[in-house]
Amino acid sequence: MKNIITLILALFCLMLAGQAHAQVDVRVTPVRGQFLVGENVQLELKITNHTDIPLALDNTPERAWLHFTVTRSGNSQPLPPKVIPHFSKTVINPGSAKKIVINLRPFFHFTHDGVYRVVATVRMPDMQTTYSSNRAHFTLSNGGSVKTFAIQSGGKRLKMHVKMMRAGEKDCLFGQVVNADSGAVVGACFMGQFLNFMEPRIMMDRSQNLHVLCQSTPTYFTYSVMGKDGARKSYQVLTRTGGPVELVTTGKGIRAIGLVPATKPKTDGSTPSHTTSDR
Repeated sequence: MKNIITLILALFCLMLAGQAHAQVDVRVTPVRGQFLVGENVQLELKITNHTDIPLALDNTPERAWLHFTVTRSGNSQPLPPKVIPHFSKTVINPGSAKKIVINLRPFFHFTHDGVYRVVATVRMPDMQTTYSSNRAHFTLSNGGSVKTFAIQSGGKRLKMHVKMMRAGEKDCLFGQVVNADSGAVVGACFMGQFLNFMEPRIMMDRSQNLHVLCQSTPTYFTYSVMGKDGARKSYQVLTRTGGPVELVTTGKGIRAIGLVPATKPKTDGSTPSHTTSDR
């Protein structure tokens, strides 16, 4: 009889623990399964408040309300953060959910390819209770080389690459800048979905910006420009006017011919522009 009572009490405690854990649900979803090394690593964080009171999540001088743990395949030790992120205060009403798109790259040294795992931990207003998310996976890849330019800038030797990589179910072109001496990746960016109907047109202008024009669908073309820091400077979706489609050099710089801006807005294949880490 005593054993039965003990078992019932244990089951009751487990039920209470399960209910307490279900009060706040934390979920992490990378915006893509694969990123190029040097590219922003963006994920969606969703926090659902199942309690009957508002959750006011804020930092204290000692602790942040949101923490990420990242590990890489082949290494059980978490990646040491470059900086400790402090995200803005957020309030989640009862029965509501908050979604935040966060770029992890400023906070961790994502310098190697491989499979990474990330867990988000949310600290409650009492600064003691925590809830952890699922373990989400994403891959960092070096992609396949399409074309490379060697340049010098500010006394540094740089390599500006155009690379191809699968993003979702699509072939895409990316730009990547690498320090030629150290091998460190300076930055990388998405430049367009690539449909293999036309060889991509790739040129470098006098300011050492990389221009990429490619066909993205049977109807639309993508024209992107990347700077020496690996950040995308401009992005256009264009449609054919007739005649040849080319990148040409003029007195005013490089421009696309045979194309005009598309009349309907098209997504650029990247992630939402407003993120907590942009603030």
